[in-house]
Amino acid sequence: MFEISKYKKSNVKITIRLPENINDTLKKIAKKENMSFNNVLVSCIQNSLDELDLDKYKDVDSYNDDEQKLKL
Repeated sequence: MFEISKYKKSNVKITIRLPENINDTLKKIAKKENMSFNNVLVSCIQNSLDELDLDKYKDVDSYNDDEQKLKL
């Protein structure tokens, strides 16, 4: 079990698509916990990352080819 935390430094804007059932569940949690949808989502993602072995990803470039082209 994990705690839903407030995140003050969420400053990267992205667009994601969620299955409707996950969206509905996150909205219910946000309402019950009196938190923003974003805080609930970030807490869920952070919890999942905390449980994952991230060492195997340390050498992976975080940008895909399309993002690199846009920066050039």
